[in-house]
Amino acid sequence: MFDRIKGYKEDNLTPIGYRKISQIFNDEGLKTPRNTEFSNSKVHSIYKKGKIREERINREDIVEVSQPEIYVIK
Repeated sequence: MFDRIKGYKEDNLTPIGYRKISQIFNDEGLKTPRNTEFSNSKVHSIYKKGKIREERINREDIVEVSQPEIYVIK
């Protein structure tokens, strides 16, 4: 779903709005993950959460490893 919404929003010369995307999905008979009809807010939510997921997956994690300290316990 996210890939299709992203295609409509970003890949077109003129982006399609959320309401029009929801109408396209409803005309195709598609349902949301909770088995309800699409609305503009549901399309926006899927797009927003997908963008957050993309950023999280594609970010560079900064990991610093320091020299371990060893203590003698008596």
